[in-house]
Amino acid sequence: MRLEASHERIDPARDLMLTITVEAPSHLEVKIPDLRERFTGFLTAEDFFMPPTTSGGRTLQTHRWRLTPEPAAEQYRLAPFAVEVLDKRHAPPQVSYFATKPVLFPVPPARPPVTGEPEVTPETVWIPPTAKSVSLWIIGVLASVALIAAALYGLTKLSSRVREYRMSPVERAMTELQRLLKRNLPAKGLFKDFYIELTMVVRRYIEREHGIRAPGQTTQEFLEAATNQPAFTPETVAKLKTFLESADLVKFAGLKATIAMTEEATSKARNYISSDAVQRNAESRVGN
Repeated sequence: MRLEASHERIDPARDLMLTITVEAPSHLEVKIPDLRERFTGFLTAEDFFMPPTTSGGRTLQTHRWRLTPEPAAEQYRLAPFAVEVLDKRHAPPQVSYFATKPVLFPVPPARPPVTGEPEVTPETVWIPPTAKSVSLWIIGVLASVALIAAALYGLTKLSSRVREYRMSPVERAMTELQRLLKRNLPAKGLFKDFYIELTMVVRRYIEREHGIRAPGQTTQEFLEAATNQPAFTPETVAKLKTFLESADLVKFAGLKATIAMTEEATSKARNYISSDAVQRNAESRVGN
């Protein structure tokens, strides 16, 4: 069993991709438990399981976790967990367990505090302003004006956000989708970033419209929750499964995407949101 991290030290500004690789003889079935409750110091943990492969009498499993560090965490840790091993040479299979060691993820060293007394005590001395100082004052005034203009711009953006929050779920989702398309991420080669944002648009719409916490769930968890909701027909669940799992292949499995693939994914997201909104409106009119 091997554990690898995407970067050496925890950076609160970057997600950490953790990969656990398990290799064993083919007659042994190795089961790793759900690790979400075993992580400390991370806000969210999203898993992605690769189908096992067998070669030369040995089976290889790969588990990937996308972790978001908590900025104020005292430590970042993976607690020990129990691994179940089934020996299929016996009937019934012989079961055994072993426990892993805890894993502490290093963080950048903190700067040492400044100590000691100043060597000199300065005295206030009046120095008449020079032409350079006056120029700097003028620049400062202009900077203040620019700051006020930036504040007004920020208030305008805030007002726009407030209006967006008051929109219906479908209007808000379409606004978010249009904003994403304006960033033109696929043309910049940022396919993974595009798929992350696109799936979040759909997940946030589902949370606002149907009450399922889709943004905080893995793909498998969401599909299980949607299957138990009357608002999601088997056909709709199947389409969402294809859409989300295709995106996961780009986000986590390293699948090379193309502009045509992103356009198709965008069309699927837009069609789902539109058709779901029409269905919800029809159900609301029938209920009234």
